[in-house]
Amino acid sequence: MAIKIVQNVNKITANPGVAGTSNPISLKSGYLRVSIASSGVGCYVAIGTNPVATTNDFHILTDTPEILKERLARQRIVGVTTGTTTTFTFDNNAGNPFLLSDYVSVVGAPTAGINTTHNPIVSLTDSSVTINFNSSSIVAPNVSDADLVRSVKVSALTTDPNNGISVTEVVLLVSE
Repeated sequence: MAIKIVQNVNKITANPGVAGTSNPISLKSGYLRVSIASSGVGCYVAIGTNPVATTNDFHILTDTPEILKERLARQRIVGVTTGTTTTFTFDNNAGNPFLLSDYVSVVGAPTAGINTTHNPIVSLTDSSVTINFNSSSIVAPNVSDADLVRSVKVSALTTDPNNGISVTEVVLLVSE
């Protein structure tokens, strides 16, 4: 089985005994490949909205990459209501794949300032999501071609001072 890189994520810097966290990842495939190069102890990994890895989390061995699956949620935006919070609406009968506990990013909007990164959902309906993002200064935003995308962060913890923790979003290819 082959893998194709969908997007590279920043390298996680984890000082020994202190968890490090990636930048937010706007999920495209939901398959996160995590690997560590260290002198043998590996690392513990947690994935979530603002995770902090502990020794109770998933352990990855040195030089043994793992592919972890995250729930994918993405929806085309057809409308926006700006203000101290921002509400995005979806097309009729499109559905709402998000959960109240999700963090989301807006990608692909042509209007400057409306694309956001890793904001918590504060409320939702069957056809809209409201996020904690103050957009009151944005006048007549254009959201054509914009998507609302679930985003996560990866946290890693190791005791090795010589570590390199890499995160890459991939897609699994059955055959080429």
